[in-house]
Amino acid sequence: MKKWLIGWLFILLVSLTTFHVSAQSPNHNNLIYLYGSNSSNYKKQLERTNGHVGTVSPNYFNLSKDGQLIVGVDKEFVAYTKQKGYKITPFISNHWDQQIGIQAMKNGQKLADDLAAAVLRHDLDGVNVDIENLTYAERSLQTQFLKRLSDKLHPHGKTVSIAVAPARSDTTKGWVGSYDFEAIGKLVDTVVIMGYDQSYPNGPAGPVAGLSWVEESIQYLSKKIPKEKLILAVPFYGRYWSDKEKGMGIYYSQAMNLITRNNAKVEFDTVHRTLRSSFKDQTTGRTYEIWFDNAQTIQERIQLAETYGLRGWGAWHLGQEDTSLWTALTHQGPFIDIHHHWAKKDILAMNERNLIKGYQNRTYKPTNAISREEVATILTQTLKFDIKSDARFLDVAPTRWSYPFVSTISVYGMMKGYPDLTFRPDKPITRAELAAALARSFSVTPTTQAGDFRDITGHWASADILKLQLAGVLSGYPDKTFRPNQTVTRAEAAVMINRILQ
Repeated sequence: MKKWLIGWLFILLVSLTTFHVSAQSPNHNNLIYLYGSNSSNYKKQLERTNGHVGTVSPNYFNLSKDGQLIVGVDKEFVAYTKQKGYKITPFISNHWDQQIGIQAMKNGQKLADDLAAAVLRHDLDGVNVDIENLTYAERSLQTQFLKRLSDKLHPHGKTVSIAVAPARSDTTKGWVGSYDFEAIGKLVDTVVIMGYDQSYPNGPAGPVAGLSWVEESIQYLSKKIPKEKLILAVPFYGRYWSDKEKGMGIYYSQAMNLITRNNAKVEFDTVHRTLRSSFKDQTTGRTYEIWFDNAQTIQERIQLAETYGLRGWGAWHLGQEDTSLWTALTHQGPFIDIHHHWAKKDILAMNERNLIKGYQNRTYKPTNAISREEVATILTQTLKFDIKSDARFLDVAPTRWSYPFVSTISVYGMMKGYPDLTFRPDKPITRAELAAALARSFSVTPTTQAGDFRDITGHWASADILKLQLAGVLSGYPDKTFRPNQTVTRAEAAVMINRILQ
């Protein structure tokens, strides 16, 4: 076998192998807060997450009354996280104490320097800023603090993230007004949306995080901050209201113990997509109203992160949750981001045929554009062509992972290059280009008499588009357009090819 052939076969195996993530391969895009316990318990809690979270954020940084940094890093636990493949970005907090937070921002430049020095000294992966309950008056100071911190840490490859209020509109009022979201989005690496506390201590009874309430926050913040930087943090806790206590936090296990002990009913609130239980305690005589989430309703909130294409999801905090969540997430299929996607059936069918692959973090990224070389690979494998190495494109070197597929598919004439002798392998394929490639690759039988796309007349690929439309392979849009020059998503490609194979 020629040396170059051995070379690209090795690259191919590395590039295209379907990755099966084990329980020891943490997903770094998902962040979990560690709080209220100790390192020994944190280790036990992390073991049951099955790799679904990979960035951990313990509370190693706090503030004195005059806004000075207090450091309390567990070096042994830091070593443990690195050994297990986690990233560790401890959070700094004022624990809702407004005056301490204000002092910290007034002391922001020194605090940033001290915090950066601590991150470097302890070889942490970064820091998560969780200084809450500030006001509009501190907005500029907070932005300056984040800039200083980012300037200090980024040259060393360390990250800066910040937890922000679940804002749903522009305002200068309350603690939501303390964030300059657009400026923050440009400065930091990750922004954690605290998607909880819709109902709060000493407030009226209600959901901790109603689904539509959370979604409104995502919709607003994704207009201010690149969605690739956003993490949606969901609540692992519930809240209860009783004769004496209003809106206090409660673990899932505690809520279920109270409910089971009193033979109380759990109702599913269809408006907020969460759980609720009201009863009178048979032992104390106190009345309770508990709002909380189980594995199923938490997954609905996690799905929002996937639906909106966010960086990932997170939670406050580990140890409070319905632990069956981790099993449910593990058994939801090969891809964690298509659970409610319209193309799920076709994506799974193509995966079962071993024709499409996901990514190492068990995502498929259905809304991402699919490239020309990815389509060349899928078609070559689908058609079971013998590999050909005769084609030459200026921008596809024999060492490129896709070279054998690009070469093969072009030799057989199913995909073509450009007049300048390039293939443009990483260019997103257009709907017209994919239609032409599919029409050349497969014989299809018309199932209808007339096409109705009103925007393909005179287009170079109109005949191919019409051919596939009449065969029921292609679908257009409600306005009867095909939009031939629009790029194709990974989900759309899976659907088109699977329809032909069926």
